[in-house]
Amino acid sequence: MAAGAASAQTVGDHKALVCIFLAGGNDQSNTVVPRSGGGYNSYQQGRPSLALPAANLLAINPTGYSGDPLGLHPSLSAIQPLFNQQRVALMANVGTLAVPITRAQWNSARPTVPVPIQLFSHSDQQGAWQTGLPDRSSQTGWQGRMGDLLASSYNPGSGVSIAMSVAGNNLMQAGSSTIQYQLTTDGAVRVDALSGLYGSAAGGTAARQLMTNARAQLLENELVTISRRAIDSEAVVRGALSGVTAGATFPQTGLGRQLQMVARMIAARSALGQRRQMFFVQQGGYDFHDNLLSDQGDKLRELGDAMAAFYQATATLGVANQVTTFTASDFGRAQQHNGRGSDHGWGAHHFVMGGAVQGNRVYGQFPTVALNGPQDAGRGALIPTTSVDEYAATLSRWFGVSSSNLPLVLPNIGRFASRDLGFMGPLA
Repeated sequence: MAAGAASAQTVGDHKALVCIFLAGGNDQSNTVVPRSGGGYNSYQQGRPSLALPAANLLAINPTGYSGDPLGLHPSLSAIQPLFNQQRVALMANVGTLAVPITRAQWNSARPTVPVPIQLFSHSDQQGAWQTGLPDRSSQTGWQGRMGDLLASSYNPGSGVSIAMSVAGNNLMQAGSSTIQYQLTTDGAVRVDALSGLYGSAAGGTAARQLMTNARAQLLENELVTISRRAIDSEAVVRGALSGVTAGATFPQTGLGRQLQMVARMIAARSALGQRRQMFFVQQGGYDFHDNLLSDQGDKLRELGDAMAAFYQATATLGVANQVTTFTASDFGRAQQHNGRGSDHGWGAHHFVMGGAVQGNRVYGQFPTVALNGPQDAGRGALIPTTSVDEYAATLSRWFGVSSSNLPLVLPNIGRFASRDLGFMGPLA
């Protein structure tokens, strides 16, 4: 058994972790909003052209939360009942951090502590979120490193990677031995030539030999290895998905179709020989320097509707307690408006969903929503009060990484206060 696995597992033990990446940097200030009191007043003052009317916000009443009453964007009507039913939790003001940092340290002539490289850059901060290493470059992501630890113990003999993407290549799932398997919303990618070139069975046989026969030259033989793996994995996935349904009706949007395929792969877990599964899906278009009020609602509606359908699918399949879905994004946005939109920020709010999630709660520190507030890095960009490391550590521990091996997944975790933020309940 690999070092990262728990000491005792059963044949029926299964867990799936699903990342929904909101590419472009979602505006957190209009996603979760103080709906009354001083918080709403300062929110409105900071973005007079972007503030949502308080009457339009969807009320949530988190257990144990004592700040100004909170509301969700009106387009998140599908998330509101799941939050109230304790199936969704809010992770407040989480972001990339090299080490914890205060506003005073940030505002010094030169920051007195390290900060993430190329902060506020889309590509760099996507990489920082996905590698968990914002202060250095990395060829591996935190889920890929988790796969390196757990795959051989939980999925021995499976013909498909523990890490699967329905959104193309990503850094989060890259490991030293873990190679992400890429799906389409229709299933495995087929090598059409193998079914016969121009209708010729002999041509298909020749194509297979060309792609899979061993070669003497090193690079050619590596290409053969990749081709064999792709062909073999496609056959396994195609067979496992045959006749498998998603367990719910999904909106036929880009994100809805991606999560529908994830649900089918979870339903096929036994045929795939997988007791651990990690999935990556992505919804783009969140870079709202303009048209925030008119366009963010469409994105959040797509997000909420797809997440609600996915939760229903896991419930129908009987695996709601075994599947945890979480959102991530490049960064949040500055509270200060630029006219019709908001510019790049830093910390942001995220949702965690699943039957094992301790929902109807706010985790971390909900920020003071005010320009020049205690978390303001400038223009109302939030200095994160919870690190990506702590967020990912809580998910990793639930997934099966032992506390002693957590630094192998998240090398910087020792710099932060918590390895367990509590949103997954008591962990073994």
